[in-house]
Amino acid sequence: MNIAFDSTAILGPMSKNRGIGNYALSQFITMINTDKKNNYFFINFFEDFKLTDYIREHSNFKETYFYCGKDNFLLNNSEYEDIVGDIIKNYIKDNNIDLFYITSPFESSFPIYNKKWFDNVAVVATVYDIIPYVFKDKYLADKNTYKWYMKCVDMLKWVDKCLVISKSVKDDMIKYLNFDKDKIEVIYGAVNEIFKKIEIDENDKSNLLSKFGIKDEFVMCTGGDDERKNIGGLIEAYSKMNRELTNKYQLVIVCKLTKDSISRYTDIAYKNGVNGRVIFTNFVTNDELLTLYNLACLVAFPSKYEGFGLPVVEAYACGTPVLTSNNSSLGEIAEGAAILVDPFNLKDITRGLTEALSKIDLNDLILKGFKRLELYQWKNVAEIAVDEINKMDVQKTDDCERKRIAFFSPLPPIESGISDYSVDILNELSKYFDIDVYIDDSYKPCCDFGFNINIYNHKNYKSKSSMYFDVIYQVGNSEYHMYMWDYIKEHRGTVVLHDYNLHGVAQFAALHKKNNEKLYREYLQYDFASEIVDDYLQELHDGKTNIKIYEMEINSFLINFANKIIVHSDEAREKLLKKDIHRNVKTIQSYAKIESLVDNNEIKTNMQIDKDTIIMASFGHVHETKRIMPILNAFNQLVKKHNNVKYYFVGKLDDNIKSTFEIFIKDNHLEDNVIVTGYTELEEFVKYIDLADICFNLRYPYNGETSGSLMRILAKGKCVVVNDIGSFGEIPDDCCIKLPNVSIMLLDSEIDAIYSVMEDLLNKENRIKLSSNARRFAEKNLDLNIVSNQYADFINTEDMPSINESMLKNILTDEVLKKSYNDNEINLLATTLAYSKNYKDHKGRIDYKF
Repeated sequence: MNIAFDSTAILGPMSKNRGIGNYALSQFITMINTDKKNNYFFINFFEDFKLTDYIREHSNFKETYFYCGKDNFLLNNSEYEDIVGDIIKNYIKDNNIDLFYITSPFESSFPIYNKKWFDNVAVVATVYDIIPYVFKDKYLADKNTYKWYMKCVDMLKWVDKCLVISKSVKDDMIKYLNFDKDKIEVIYGAVNEIFKKIEIDENDKSNLLSKFGIKDEFVMCTGGDDERKNIGGLIEAYSKMNRELTNKYQLVIVCKLTKDSISRYTDIAYKNGVNGRVIFTNFVTNDELLTLYNLACLVAFPSKYEGFGLPVVEAYACGTPVLTSNNSSLGEIAEGAAILVDPFNLKDITRGLTEALSKIDLNDLILKGFKRLELYQWKNVAEIAVDEINKMDVQKTDDCERKRIAFFSPLPPIESGISDYSVDILNELSKYFDIDVYIDDSYKPCCDFGFNINIYNHKNYKSKSSMYFDVIYQVGNSEYHMYMWDYIKEHRGTVVLHDYNLHGVAQFAALHKKNNEKLYREYLQYDFASEIVDDYLQELHDGKTNIKIYEMEINSFLINFANKIIVHSDEAREKLLKKDIHRNVKTIQSYAKIESLVDNNEIKTNMQIDKDTIIMASFGHVHETKRIMPILNAFNQLVKKHNNVKYYFVGKLDDNIKSTFEIFIKDNHLEDNVIVTGYTELEEFVKYIDLADICFNLRYPYNGETSGSLMRILAKGKCVVVNDIGSFGEIPDDCCIKLPNVSIMLLDSEIDAIYSVMEDLLNKENRIKLSSNARRFAEKNLDLNIVSNQYADFINTEDMPSINESMLKNILTDEVLKKSYNDNEINLLATTLAYSKNYKDHKGRIDYKF
């Protein structure tokens, strides 16, 4: 299981280097060092702190620091609360977190956790006490403080389990706040290993006692600057002992106190006749604290309430007898091994002190303290916590409900790459969701799906629309997708945009299908100003221009109605965000099945092709945008020098190019060297990829599309040639050959470039490295399991990231510029903000910039 825990206890201002902070640090160090079954992740928002410095072995541990600006402004301003939430959600997804551990739920310097940040992730929290609520007249008298505290309590009500540090805390949560007892488990606390019985050099002892003005034997109290610690009551109770005891034993208060507190306590001592017998050390080092514990005759800790009471176990570890309270966790922890008193009764505290210093066998208490200490060790805390967490893993899985989604797409036998794409995506998504697929009229699908995928005619959707968690629309630049347009506008969902530019299908729908120029104008005006559209349509009427499919890219007539958008390239995502930064857009690359590689010599033999023949190929619809004629011209030159080459066009020849293509083949006598297969079923299509030695996947003009065949080619480890344009240009340079964008070349230059590559790749050695790199890239990035997991994650996300352009401007002007951030601080903050929007490229690098 992957367990993430936050930094609130260890580094939060309320807890750092105090009881809670030290507790959490020791607990998680022990858990990480001893638990090798689970993996641990430390998510830190406070400071650049290295927990790895405390851990023996790091193989099961990862820590991540998110810089939140100077004075941690992202944490301290409620306006940015959802940014923190987005970071947590993305962190959970990126690291496949199963359980999130809140280490300090009442840390006021951190936003209160929101349940929606933890979809299908178990959440636990450590509760150290509910002191503010038990004494709410003192701690929660302010209405705003009370409101904040109760919001924290509400948060604890929805977490899956609370791990508390004493039975007393559990009982109080049930008694005062009506918590369900079954969701609370006691893990107790423990003593830090620094506390132990030590030998003390006489010179060191003398110097330390002299430093603090300690002249006699002493009773020690390690309290805190809080009335609840009952230091004033202890001083009064001490003063009421007989004079022989107060003259023999000093009272030493060991803790950091304000000047006002020291003045108040000094006044109490003076009024009760023990001034000069009460010592206030103020702050002491850990070494000094340890020495004082070892030197004390008695540790007195009559606190009015404690969640655990560390001074008790610290004293046990140092071999020092203890007097403490009979209430809260103190009576529970010290049971049978300390003198117990009523902290609200000064006479009873005096009675306890008197007995301890004159009547009780303190050696017996010391032995009982050592025995009691065996219960309060970090290995015990860690074992109990890990055991409770491991139980939750099973419970979380059992309780998980599957969501149902709707899915609009053409399916086979529709002759579309998106049809084949959807079949594979659907089968993978069925692992995460129950799915109803809605298809167009007039055909019967021929594909195999699992039991939880149903197929309906789209006309059935309206009556069932309310039952879906999300609806997915697979949108391409062809008429096969037009049936879903009205649904996209009426039933917002997630649009998968396979082609950035939908101008071709838009003009077909408006002008060819309906002869409706008004509708065509409407489509255009979503992306272009009315004046531009008017001028264009007038020129079209006057015959001064043709339809500008490639010059005027449009898609907003559909995309504006999407809640979320999936694209297959960073170029498409960036274009969509430039038009509207508030869009929720995710780049998920088109997939490829990672199958066993096939020796193409065997296929050549079966097809009666000489094994020395070099097979070049293009795949998919044989259209002029795939640079068919330049390829043919280059190949014609190649054939004149090499007679062992063949070129396969695996797809249907487009009517607009058919005549030119066939005439060129005939005039250049290429009938034996160039083969057009026509449309092929997927199995045969893949066989031709296996057959090929060199693949060409060129594009221009470009509609912002990605190529499913290119993904298959890379997965097959084939040497492939592409243009450096759009999504094709985003394939790593070491995985393919990239020709320049055709827009910057003359036709002859393009033909020469293609020919040069063909000639060069005839040498097998020049193909081998490209092929192996292509395969590795596909395995790491294009595997269908990876892609489907990204789909499922995005479907489950909130519709919109929290950060927007206006907020970014405010951060830049009000924070970065006014507070004079240096370059490193700017970079750290930008990286954190980028992570909140999850703007990453396919290599995992954050590419968002201020």
